Amino acid sequence: MDALPPPSWPAHAPKKRMFERAGDQESPPGSGSIGLDLIGALPDAVLCTIISLLPTKNGARTQAVARRWRPLWRSAPLNLVADRDLSGNKRKRVAYVSKILAKHPGPALRLDLPSIHQSLYGKVNRWLRSQALTDLQELHLDYDGEEYMIFPLPLSALRFAPTLGVTSFSCCSFPDLSTQFLNFPHLKQLSMYMVTISDLPAPSLHFPLLKQLTMRGVTISGEALHSMLSRCLSLESLLLDFNIGIARICISSPTLRSISFLGTFFFKELVIEDTPCLERLLPPTPDHCMGTVRVIRAPKLQVFGLVSKGISKLHIGTTVFQEMIAISVTTAMRTVKVLVIESVGPNFDAVIGFLKCFPCLERLYVISRQCNEMKNVLKYDPLDPIECLELHLKRVAPENYFGNMADVDFAKFFVLNAKVLEQMNFAVPTCHRNDKWRSDQHKLLQVDNRASSDARFEFTSGYGYNGIDDKHTHDLSMADPFGRTLL
Repeated sequence: MDALPPPSWPAHAPKKRMFERAGDQESPPGSGSIGLDLIGALPDAVLCTIISLLPTKNGARTQAVARRWRPLWRSAPLNLVADRDLSGNKRKRVAYVSKILAKHPGPALRLDLPSIHQSLYGKVNRWLRSQALTDLQELHLDYDGEEYMIFPLPLSALRFAPTLGVTSFSCCSFPDLSTQFLNFPHLKQLSMYMVTISDLPAPSLHFPLLKQLTMRGVTISGEALHSMLSRCLSLESLLLDFNIGIARICISSPTLRSISFLGTFFFKELVIEDTPCLERLLPPTPDHCMGTVRVIRAPKLQVFGLVSKGISKLHIGTTVFQEMIAISVTTAMRTVKVLVIESVGPNFDAVIGFLKCFPCLERLYVISRQCNEMKNVLKYDPLDPIECLELHLKRVAPENYFGNMADVDFAKFFVLNAKVLEQMNFAVPTCHRNDKWRSDQHKLLQVDNRASSDARFEFTSGYGYNGIDDKHTHDLSMADPFGRTLL
C-alpha cells in the first residue's frame, strides 16, 4: 500500500539478494544454497494468512518485498488497527485508515479503532460502511471517554452482526435492538434526502457467530442489554465494565461460559437464571456495590469471585450470605473449584460458610483487608468435618499478609487442618521479606505440625489487588485464571 512509507533496509544490506530470497528467484533443486526460499515456497493462501496476522503497517509493507508479494496484501483479509504503531501522529493515522479502506477490496479480519475523538464520529460512520470491511470478524470501537460525552454507536456497526466473532464497545450509547426500527404504524408522510437505509438494522438482527463481547463505559438499559444477549446465539464470554443504565440484569444463555463485571453504577441485582455452560462468574471489585446476586442455575460453575461485602446479599440456590456471612447453608455447589474472596480482618467466620457451600473447593484466594480488632479463635471440630479441608483443598493464597495475629490465626487454621494442602502462597509487603521475619512466621504458623506433610509455604512480594481484566474473562484455556495474577 503506497499510503505508508516503504521499509528502510540497513545501508549494508544487499537489497537485491534480500528480495530474491523472498520469492523472485529460486535456487536450483539440490543445490543446498542458503538462499533457498522456504517462505516463498508456501502457497499464496498461507502467505495471505500470515500477512493478515501481522501488524497493520507491516502487513501493508509486504508489498515491497518482491513482485510475487505485491498482490497478496490486497488478497489477505484486512487487519486494520489504528493505534500508535500505525502512526504516532493522530492526523496521519486518520489519513492512513481512509487510504487503507479505499485501497483494500476486502474481506476484513479485524478493525480496531482506539480512542476515537468526538470530531471523527461522522468519519467513523463512513469507514464502517466501507466495502473493505466486508465479512468483518473482529470489531473494537473505543470512543475517547475524556470528552465526557456519550456518542451513540453508529448503526452502521451493526451491519457486521452476521460475521462478528469478537467485539468490544467503549464509551458510547447502545441502541435497544428490541425496537422495531422499520415499523412506523402511524406514518402518513415520508421525505428522504441522502439517507442510507442500509444503516437501519433489521428487527430480526442476530449475532450468530459472536463468542466474545466486551462493553466498557457503555450507556445501555437492562432491557437493551437483555435484547442484545438474546441475539447472541454462540456467546461464550461477556465482560461488562463501568456501564451506565443497568439497574437489574437477568442472564439466561445456553452458551455463556464466562461472565465478569469489572465495575458498575447503580447495579441493584444480578440474576444468573439459567446458564447450563457457565464456568466463571466474576463479580466486581469491592469498591463497586452490586446489591444482590442470585445464582439460580449454573451446574458447571467452577470459578467464582471476587466475592466481597460489595455484594450485600448473595443467593446460591437456597443458601444465603448477608455481607459475606452465611445466614443459611442449605445448598452445596460441588462444581466450584476456585474461589476468590475479600475478607476484612481476615474474618474466618466469613470464610467458613463458603468452605461448606463449596465442599469440593481446591483453590482459595483471600484478599485481606486489615482490621486490628479481628480475633480468629474458631477451632476445627473433627466431629463436624468440612469436606474440602479433608479431601480437596490443595492451595491457599492469603493476599496482603502482614503477619499480625489476625493474619496468623487465620492462616494457621489451614496449616493445621487442610489435610491435602500442597501449597500456601503468602503475598506480603516487601518490607517484611527478610529471613528472620519468615523464620518467625514459620514458628507462629506451626508449620512443623501441619496437617499435610506435602504442604509447602512461600512468601512472595505483593500488596493490594490488581483486579481482573480481559484475560480473566475471555481466555477460557486457563482452568484457574487467578493463578498467575494474585501471586
